[in-house]
Amino acid sequence: MFTIPNVVFANDITRLPKITLTEICTDLNLDNGGSAYELAQRVWEHIRDGQNSENVLEKSKNKLLVGQVSLTWFRLESRESLRGSRELVIENAGFNPFEQVKLPLKEQLTTEPVLIAGANGEYVCEYYLRFMYKNGVKKEYYGNEMNISPISEITTVYVNEDLGIIEVRADSKKAEKVASAFVRILRKEITLEQIITPFDQPIDDIADKLNGELIDTVSKPELLLADISADEAKVVVDILASLNEYFNTKDITVVETCLKKADELFDEQTIAVPFTALILGGMERVGLGGERELRGLPLYDCFNPYLDHQSGFIRFSFPDGGVEKPYTVRVGLKSKSIYFNTPANESVVEFVRNRVILV
Repeated sequence: MFTIPNVVFANDITRLPKITLTEICTDLNLDNGGSAYELAQRVWEHIRDGQNSENVLEKSKNKLLVGQVSLTWFRLESRESLRGSRELVIENAGFNPFEQVKLPLKEQLTTEPVLIAGANGEYVCEYYLRFMYKNGVKKEYYGNEMNISPISEITTVYVNEDLGIIEVRADSKKAEKVASAFVRILRKEITLEQIITPFDQPIDDIADKLNGELIDTVSKPELLLADISADEAKVVVDILASLNEYFNTKDITVVETCLKKADELFDEQTIAVPFTALILGGMERVGLGGERELRGLPLYDCFNPYLDHQSGFIRFSFPDGGVEKPYTVRVGLKSKSIYFNTPANESVVEFVRNRVILV
């Protein structure tokens, strides 16, 4: 039965961090100089030339199917387990993906994901499936001739039978289609639903669950501010400008004039909206960020109650080989996914899964 190194392809090698590729080349007595692409090419050629990929990649198997990746989670609508799904995959796939790799012909590849291989995980209850689909076309010109060839993408689905979840490691826009391909293979009357919690909660909650820092957010003003007129928005800007003038001239009358104008323009319902919220009302998007924790900073704490967060970056620490290492993830509250900006491994993905999803 296959394990992770048996179902690794060239594009998986190219996505490994350069330091990992350097170590693999060194262990194999290959030239360890050059760019990450050159290092990856040497490793893949070594594997392609008939070397045992399981031995070559064993030390790095924890990183092979992860890297900088977007994660989206699904579970059975009935909240049941997925026990027995591995056997259904073997029975219905038309081949045993845990013992054979089956690539489709280029001309047969479409945007519908097809199963090409599978591998057992560290625990009996978990396994991985590799899917391939057409992600675009490449055009090559030679004189007056144009050749078109498909651009393929290989992605991973992690399945935990006991927990009843699948984890799609692909662009969040493709995740639902990949999850549907998995369901079709099972040929059972089941329905998967995307895991929504905790993405329907404040992003601060996710940062706390990871013992991390919220270092960046992209937000929209609350919907109740969408109907502010151009005249009302101008008054808000005038008030801000008058404050600037006051600090330069110490003349309070300019500020008083702007405030009286605001009283006349705003009706009773609108004036009940906090002024801080009115400042945000004319903005399409608000971005706040830096290199340190946002929470506790005066500007963020002032604006936060009136913002609808779309996404945010969280930095947290996780031990890698006994040494604490910083990781940064982008949390998509609307896409309900988490993207690793820092190349990840199976251990840190499990940490995020346990802390954020399985609670």
